[in-house]
Amino acid sequence: MTTSSTVAKDLAAAAPVPASAPVTVEEAEAAWLAAQTLPDPEPVLRDLMHPDCVIVHSAVGHIHGVDDWLRYAARLGRTSQVDTHDVTVQSFGTTAVVSCLQEMRVAFVPELTPFVIQAAVTRVWVRSPSGGWQLAHLQMARRLPPG
Repeated sequence: MTTSSTVAKDLAAAAPVPASAPVTVEEAEAAWLAAQTLPDPEPVLRDLMHPDCVIVHSAVGHIHGVDDWLRYAARLGRTSQVDTHDVTVQSFGTTAVVSCLQEMRVAFVPELTPFVIQAAVTRVWVRSPSGGWQLAHLQMARRLPPG
């Protein structure tokens, strides 16, 4: 067993899982994407995230825990749309890795047209002993539009 598999199992066993935790990885992904566009996404995102989740993102390489990332995301502005392309899901028992290209429209300034952000994204989901899926790791690397 690799170190990452061991860590994922430890995370899954230690985390309290909300009653509404998604039953499948596909449901978890759909809930994660839908939550991004809510007027107040924080409570839903928090419920989907493992308490020890790590988020690696931005051009400068931020590494945030749950609370820091939720504060950071709240300061960005409202996300009006999230689309994913070229989605792959790899399942490894109690761990699933989702990779995709993601395009988000974020209104950094409410009165202006939302800014389009493209990213290559990897989300690592862990299944708890009760069966629900929680986000354990999120990696987002900005991407220039193809062309």
